[in-house]
Amino acid sequence: MSVLQGLKSLAESNPNFTNQAVQDAIAEANIGFVTKTKTLQYLVDVNTTLTDSQKTTVRASLNVQPYLNVGRYLQDLDNHTFKIVDGSLGETTANDTLEPTFLEHLGAVDGIQGMYLSLYGVEASTAGKGVDDYFGTLRGTMAANLTSIKQAVQSITAAALATDTAFQTATQNILNFVNALGDSSTLDESTLNSLLSAFETTANNFNTALAGTAFADRRAILISARSAILTQIATEVTNLGNIRTYAESLGQLVTFQALAGNDKIRSLIATTAQTTAWQDYYENYEIRFAQLNAKYQNTAGDSDNSVIIDNELRQRGLPDVTDYTNLQAVAEKASRDTRLAGNVSFPGRSVAEVIKKSCEQLNINITGRDVYGQSKALLENMTNFDRDSIKLELENHQRANTLS
Repeated sequence: MSVLQGLKSLAESNPNFTNQAVQDAIAEANIGFVTKTKTLQYLVDVNTTLTDSQKTTVRASLNVQPYLNVGRYLQDLDNHTFKIVDGSLGETTANDTLEPTFLEHLGAVDGIQGMYLSLYGVEASTAGKGVDDYFGTLRGTMAANLTSIKQAVQSITAAALATDTAFQTATQNILNFVNALGDSSTLDESTLNSLLSAFETTANNFNTALAGTAFADRRAILISARSAILTQIATEVTNLGNIRTYAESLGQLVTFQALAGNDKIRSLIATTAQTTAWQDYYENYEIRFAQLNAKYQNTAGDSDNSVIIDNELRQRGLPDVTDYTNLQAVAEKASRDTRLAGNVSFPGRSVAEVIKKSCEQLNINITGRDVYGQSKALLENMTNFDRDSIKLELENHQRANTLS
């Protein structure tokens, strides 16, 4: 069943997916010295005069104090989330060059959640494969970090530090230089190197000022936020970069699991597989499947087991004999005991002889005990055996029903 209200309107329109929400959050943090570093990073990225090698040199200088280079990782966050929406971060191979779509990725990640839970019994997020491990930045998981950046920069800006002013001036000077480069401009590397050197000096001085007691907490916030954002981006890039392979591998495992229901295919897999774990699963599948019992579902430990065992005993009408002085009933119970079948011959024996022989067979001490003492000890043993038998069934079910 699905919600119908609004479905027709949805079908008649286009979602127009964008990373606008992320851009809006970035814009909130794009204040103070952040604005200049972000603008500069963008201009370096799109400039056609600077060679790749020169761009690498510029970026290295701008990253002399990485946590102050806020514009770089905000620009990276913007670009990254845009690529999630257009699907370009997805996996392609020599045999499958078709670029994935956002919809394909949504479906694949949704499938991964269900398959992982089915195979491993825990959420996919425990293995770094949850929804937010693929789309967290786009879903807004970095919003708190962006807010922290904004607040820290606001506080630093309000202090009107001379080192902040110098840092922004040095950033603006490089920005002006790059902005002035035309498509056919001749790059004055000497001037650029001088500007980069001045920038590095002001960045280091700014860092020294922020490392002081008054601003140490804001500095720590900027360092932490940068680490969190870059780590999240790296996780998503890796996951989306092999999403098809990973989803396919889980799908294959699910398929193999489903094939276990066919005894001949099960035998075939057990025979051909060379991995011990695979041999064990398929060779013992039938035995373990037989141990599964719906009555024992939803048990979660010893604290629950005693209740389940008591309930099962009652359902089976056990204990079926409670009075050890009823020798006939005790002897009849002994005749039904699976441990005694084939070992103790009951026909032609008296009740007393059956009880005595049963005690001997079960290694119950009867020294100095009359027939009633023997009956009491035998009944206690058989009652405990009934309970232990159900406990074993429960434990076997739990093992067969526990992922390992």
